[in-house]
Amino acid sequence: MKAIRILKKLRMGALAAGVSAALLVPAPQPAEASILIDAITGVIGAGVAYNNYLGQLLGMGNSPVVQKKLLDQDVAKRGQDESEETRALVDGVMNQLIERGEYALAADSLPFRWSVNADDSFNASCTAADYVSINRGLVTALHGDRDELAGVLAHEMIHGLHQHIPYDVAKQVAIQTGVSSLSGGALTSYLANVLTNYNAAKNITAPSEKDADESGFWLMASAGFNPGGFPAMIHRMPDSHAESVINPDDHPETSNRLKRGLQWMNEYSFGHVEAKDDAVFIDGQHFLTLAPTEEYSAKERACLVAGGIAKGIHDHALVSAWHFTKQPDGSVDYLDGSDPYRHLKAAVAEAGLGAQLETLVNAAYTKDRDSGNREKYLEKEQERREDIEKQKEKSLRNKKKNIDSYKDKSLTYNALNLPDLALHEADRLLACQPDEEAQAWAHAERGSAFYQLDMYDTALSELNLAANLSPKQARTYLYRGYTHHALGNYDAALTDSLTAEKLAPGVFAANLRLQGMSYEAKGEDALAIQAYRAYLEKNPKGDVPEKYADALVR
Repeated sequence: MKAIRILKKLRMGALAAGVSAALLVPAPQPAEASILIDAITGVIGAGVAYNNYLGQLLGMGNSPVVQKKLLDQDVAKRGQDESEETRALVDGVMNQLIERGEYALAADSLPFRWSVNADDSFNASCTAADYVSINRGLVTALHGDRDELAGVLAHEMIHGLHQHIPYDVAKQVAIQTGVSSLSGGALTSYLANVLTNYNAAKNITAPSEKDADESGFWLMASAGFNPGGFPAMIHRMPDSHAESVINPDDHPETSNRLKRGLQWMNEYSFGHVEAKDDAVFIDGQHFLTLAPTEEYSAKERACLVAGGIAKGIHDHALVSAWHFTKQPDGSVDYLDGSDPYRHLKAAVAEAGLGAQLETLVNAAYTKDRDSGNREKYLEKEQERREDIEKQKEKSLRNKKKNIDSYKDKSLTYNALNLPDLALHEADRLLACQPDEEAQAWAHAERGSAFYQLDMYDTALSELNLAANLSPKQARTYLYRGYTHHALGNYDAALTDSLTAEKLAPGVFAANLRLQGMSYEAKGEDALAIQAYRAYLEKNPKGDVPEKYADALVR
């Protein structure tokens, strides 16, 4: 029992901290969390500590209420960026990653929420509850470049998708528990903690950061961004801090992150394209040397130009799909005008190298055709895609745990007035192919979400379907009653309200409010006052029409 109480306190300490993983440095942890980790020592063993704390953190990470609380705390503490342009930029990048990227969202993970805070430092972070906080300073430092920003945000999404935070923190608790139980004396305890922290940084957090870099690269590339965006962003990143055993760096060296990013971009081009400092090479032949501009360094530009070529080669199986066309002025046009190619097209036009690009790209396709090189690289990509599909299938299995998770989250997101996220979870529930009762739940929550979106006809269709699938779910009639009221069907609204009350007597205060609204709309003031009075008895802070105020006071 004592262990459970301590774990509960530890969980709340972690929640208050907004346990998170960041691009550069993690969010600061309060002293309380460290103290409570020490408090757990001697109470339960390391393995039990790991399993219990992991369960607590995974539960937190699957709670829409916790997610909202972390977002609200972040905004209250650091403020929110007021620039509509910045918010629109971040929204566009995040939505493209979510809608077009290849990834799997676990059954016990939440759909992402995010905001841009007013912090001017270069960083972003993701909490265990899939809330991504983006510093205004990061967007400014990346001069609003969508591809570079995608490199950061995909990295943060992977922390959430792969549940790095709960698993890493649980491991750290287990290590701390085990080491503390073996150490004795102030000096020995100090040295044990130093070594524990060093081990956690290098063997727990650092591997997760490496995974977030690599998996984030493939996520952003699959979503249609320029694959040179990630290494280009690394050129903007501050250098790694000087480290020691006492002050270990839990993120990979910046130089190593750049090296790996350039390697992944080369793999994405099937081995054809390289960026070396300020120059771009195709199959080992120098193509272009870049000069800096007001916004971009030469090295950044080299990454983004090389990334444009890499994307063109990767996305087009035949060289004919590049549509190389000689223009009246002698220049050569190719590909399309989409965003990922803008740096490539600008640099090639500036240097007048369209014809040389055509020659080198043609040679690359000829080389692939003769060697089977493209197929070799695509096999690795297919393996990654198949692994993602397996994870997706796992999250959509017809299992009680999955179904209960989606039912709870669809209901909670609607209660939080977040209908888009409620729809997301209701759709995941339906994808599990559950029984008719759970299907009815999903369609009822879809109906509630569409009601909140003012799509009343669609809401009514969903709620009718829910009632047909399972006629005894009271929530369905409550939701449908409000929908009928919005459509002006006041008698139908009252009928559904009475049905909901019969199925769940005294459960829904909102049902009494619906009755008051319906009687009011029908001009039956006495009955409206009676219903509103009953509503206020159950919910003293409830909202009622001002015109009945005097009568309700009496």
